[in-house]
Order: sequence, then structure tokens, then C-alpha cells
Amino acid sequence: MQIRLEWTGGSTFSVRTPSGASVLLDREAEAGASPMEALLASLAGCMAIDVVLILERMRMPPARLEATVSGDRAEAHPRRFTRIRLEFTAFGGAVAPERLDRAVRLSFEKYCSVLHSLGKDLDYDWSATVAGETP
Repeated sequence: MQIRLEWTGGSTFSVRTPSGASVLLDREAEAGASPMEALLASLAGCMAIDVVLILERMRMPPARLEATVSGDRAEAHPRRFTRIRLEFTAFGGAVAPERLDRAVRLSFEKYCSVLHSLGKDLDYDWSATVAGETP
């Protein structure tokens, strides 16, 4: 996999992926996501994709899935993440809470390549909730 990144001036960079998608990164997080925001979004996206695929294979697809991810950063440079918390909520469908929990656990322990590319010394915490109706 190869990503092309081009500085577009100021604090912004244009990213082009092999699939042709464009992403704008901004050091100041004004015109686009900061690299650290993009990292959290990539982690949440990777795990959410896994969770939906696993639930579909369990024949319990949700009508909708939301993920919220937050990260604590070190005070000193390189200001890496020291703790990450992920929260997954499945809406609608026939998702059993224990199946959602299992799907998140499988993504966390085995499948999410973004998570497994991060440092092993990160402190992770996650939760999974099934909500009734799709809001």
C-alpha cells in the first residue's frame, strides 16, 4: 500500500489513497482532521467495520452502529496517545448484547489491523451497548 501526501500550504496536506479517495490533514485541525484525529478515526473505523461484518456473519446485523473514540495524550513530546477509550452502540436489528460484546472483543483481540499496528503499551478500554430504536 502506498499513500501520496502533498503539502498544500500553511498547515494543510492533501492525501491521496490507492483507491483514489482524498483526505485533507491539517496540523491545526481547522481545514481538515489533524493526524492524531485521523488516527483515532481510523481506529474507530477499523473496529466498526469488523464489528458490522462479524454481526452480519452471526446473522444479527444492526440497523445502525455508532462508535465514539477518545484518547488521552502524553504531555511531553512526542505527545503520543497513552490511553484510548472506544464505545460502540448498536441500534435496531436483532443484536443480542452478548453478540455485540463478542464482536467488539474479536475485533479488539484479533482482527483490527489499525489497533494492532499501534504500540503495545497503550492502555485501552472499550464498551458495547445495544440500544432499542434507531434515533
